[in-house]
Amino acid sequence: MENHILMLFLKKCSHLSSHKYYIILVENYIDIYQFTHFRKYLEEYQAARVQSDPEFTRTGICNMLGLPKTRSYFADVLRGKKVSPRMTAKFIEVLGLNKKAAKYFETMVKLDQAKTETARSAAMEELLHLHPNPQHILDSNTYEYYNHWYHSAMFAILDAMDVTDDLTPVQKRIFPKIPLGKIKDSLSLLEKLGLARKNESGFWKPTKESISSGPYNNAELIKQYQLQCFELSKQALITRPKMPTVMSTLTFSISNNAYKKLESELQEFKAKARRIISEDNEKANGVYQMNLHLFSNLDPEVKA
Repeated sequence: MENHILMLFLKKCSHLSSHKYYIILVENYIDIYQFTHFRKYLEEYQAARVQSDPEFTRTGICNMLGLPKTRSYFADVLRGKKVSPRMTAKFIEVLGLNKKAAKYFETMVKLDQAKTETARSAAMEELLHLHPNPQHILDSNTYEYYNHWYHSAMFAILDAMDVTDDLTPVQKRIFPKIPLGKIKDSLSLLEKLGLARKNESGFWKPTKESISSGPYNNAELIKQYQLQCFELSKQALITRPKMPTVMSTLTFSISNNAYKKLESELQEFKAKARRIISEDNEKANGVYQMNLHLFSNLDPEVKA
């Protein structure tokens, strides 16, 4: 399908006479439904439109947003600046989005700027509801799997324990504690996804050695999942589970070249860890969570 779709609409220019209407030619340069991050959408939309609309520069967008004295606003938004509801409406006007696309854009903004996990989850659900083809973002069952940390834990537990239909032993041992009903729902989801089935002895066992996000590697979805995993680390640090834990932190200053080397070493370690896990032929008797964090305490230096 041709990406450049032309449409005409009437617009009343608020900064001119209230009785004057102008025919505006709007070009749908990129498909908004290919995105779940509004900043990425804005960046790619601007880059596409400026090719045929020379005035649609980052500075030009500031003028269109009613900010003629602020040349950097659009660039600041791309770098993470919060967008108010008023400016969200201004963006929608500049982009010429129809009602449905406008609501989708608003929801992307809510998703990006949500302050709590509950708010992020609600925004993601709304985004799925608004998308014309939700499976383009992710399969609903897959979304449910990554939406709660205990599903991946349950998948691993089935390998480490002999689990029957009586899930009480799992509920007694799982950390952190969750209601028995959620454990039952988790097992049902794993069965529905084809990730667990009963063996000849009547025990629920995983059908795969490992799981990858694969084609459903949606950045926002994985981000929500990782936030839950980080919270697990926090709880493990505070409550000290009975099994041994390794908790360490390190703050340091290094050059860009040293950072690249360190990042490469971490990738090699992850690959080695996966090999150790896959080559472990002994019966599993524990389920572990490992999170690696490497981030900067300094924003990039602004060049004059």
